[in-house]
Amino acid sequence: MPPAPEQKAIRMADLLGAFSFASSLGRGAPPEHGARCCHIGMHIGRELALSSGEQTNLYYAELLKDSGCTAWTSKLAAFWLTDEIAARRAYVALNPKHPWKNPSNPLKLLSWLMKYVGVGAPLATRAGMVMEHVRRSPEFLREGFENACHVASRIAQRLDMPQPVQDALMHTFEQWDGNGLLYGTKGEAIPLISRIVGVTCFVEGFHRMGGREAAKQVVIERRGEALDPTVVDAFLSASQDERFWEGLEQEPVWDRVRSMEPEGSPHRYFVEDKLWNIALALADFADLHLSSTAAHSRRVAETADRIARRMAAPQPEVEAVRYAALLHDVGIVTVSSFVLSKPEDQLTDAEREQMHLHPYHSERILSRVPAFKFVAPLVAAHHERMDGQGYYRRLPGTQIPLGARIIAVADRFDELVYPLPNRAVLDVEQVVGVMRHEVGRRLCPDAFQAFAEELEGAAPVPKARRSEWPAGLTDREVEVLRLVGRALSRREVADALFVSESTVRHHLEHIYSKIGVSTRAAAILYAMEHGLLN
Repeated sequence: MPPAPEQKAIRMADLLGAFSFASSLGRGAPPEHGARCCHIGMHIGRELALSSGEQTNLYYAELLKDSGCTAWTSKLAAFWLTDEIAARRAYVALNPKHPWKNPSNPLKLLSWLMKYVGVGAPLATRAGMVMEHVRRSPEFLREGFENACHVASRIAQRLDMPQPVQDALMHTFEQWDGNGLLYGTKGEAIPLISRIVGVTCFVEGFHRMGGREAAKQVVIERRGEALDPTVVDAFLSASQDERFWEGLEQEPVWDRVRSMEPEGSPHRYFVEDKLWNIALALADFADLHLSSTAAHSRRVAETADRIARRMAAPQPEVEAVRYAALLHDVGIVTVSSFVLSKPEDQLTDAEREQMHLHPYHSERILSRVPAFKFVAPLVAAHHERMDGQGYYRRLPGTQIPLGARIIAVADRFDELVYPLPNRAVLDVEQVVGVMRHEVGRRLCPDAFQAFAEELEGAAPVPKARRSEWPAGLTDREVEVLRLVGRALSRREVADALFVSESTVRHHLEHIYSKIGVSTRAAAILYAMEHGLLN
């Protein structure tokens, strides 16, 4: 039996709803894409007479199915040299019945290539990128999906989801006929929940684009090929009930989906003591979006916590600042990695608008979780400036919550100490000098003063001994993992360490074996979880 609400009043559905909302936006879909898929999936589950436990696993898997979507965005942006969210959405639309495969019509592919790949690059560079896409895209995209599956499964594990949910998320790109993107698993060897998720994705997308008949037609056409015939038949049976369509078509869908969480789920409520770990998972999901900023939110939270304590804030306010700092960038997933990687003075007006709206999206995402509503105002205001020229509300200094002003200082420090690859590297003394110059215009004087005092009084961090690294990692392996966590390629890691690329490959193989992962994104996530990128 699930714990009584009065004892553990935080709903798992609310938390997973936030994950679903954020990951839908992160993959370029409407915000209720995941919720709509869950609505469809739960109706299919009832038609299949799934047990209570199976319905519970299906419900959580539907809401977490895209939680690995940030795992490969940086790589896509570099591969295409464009807004990867828009490009990915357009690429899927080229061949919606066989997404992620080049369309059979070469003119369609050529049109997409000319619109998205390498736009603005020199002609020779662009031609090379187009050829590289044609040559490598199946392998590259397969690698991306594998990274996404591994990250989604790991996030589910961190949220204490049942093993069947974790397994389902590892197989969401398999096909009934064995022609899926990753493992070649076929038929009933694919977890049933994965097979249901596969159908719901097709139904949701085609219903959104073409209505009820388009949704039914696509699954009929793919029945027995990509899609499990039994699951397709269950959907077709459910679709005969007008109430099924009404529930899908009347917005917002989320309130109805929230009520679908099985009452018998042992995960329906969770204790407040777990809230921090859940917030960490949401923050790590966001930080993977731009791999060169991995662990950014964790570091900002630690710095903001120390500033708040230095300012003698009451403990409840310190706690609010700590949570808000950890979750301040969950809305960054709505901004493409390509845009995030560009120098600020090279942004177009549309790109700058994307950037300026990410605190708004963070606020929207967190407001969906009652347990996080207390931090939403601080998160929404963390890019406001003392001179009123910040975003997204352009609040003057006197109207910016103190917690948001503290987060702004911590965020600015981390941004300068851990710069993006195309920006200058400054030492701490230079960083403090830059920030001091911004006091009164951008940064709050009191928060900066507390930060400077905390920095001056901080004890040197002793160098960790070899025996302290997790999973038996060596000093050199940690060094390699940190560089990978800064989004460096194997060649770039080799150059930084003055070794050969084959030596780096050898180190990575050992690292993956020791920490139990098989993808780059999962390795970076491991490094974030274990504080190796701080």
